[in-house]
Amino acid sequence: MIHFPLMLGFVAGCVSTYAFVPQVVKIWRERDCIAISLKMYVLRMAGFVLWLAYGAALGSVPLIVFNLLNLLLGGAILIFKLQALGLCPDPKGRFCAERSAR
Repeated sequence: MIHFPLMLGFVAGCVSTYAFVPQVVKIWRERDCIAISLKMYVLRMAGFVLWLAYGAALGSVPLIVFNLLNLLLGGAILIFKLQALGLCPDPKGRFCAERSAR
């Protein structure tokens, strides 16, 4: 039988990580991230790094796994935002709405 706190950690991780998926898909499909806050995503990524370090210090598999996944999904959104601002290479010009809106 799986230990209840471990199972709870995996369920919580699945729910909170999946919450990023609709945002990533929306930005990717619409090629628009004007409403995304750069400061919020930078802080969010810092938080994921800290939670990941905390999970590693505890040896907590759910904290490690889901914060790595959150870093990937949140990192994708952050890269899209940086590309839209012209601060990150966007070789195909996919996220240029903010540059033309300024």
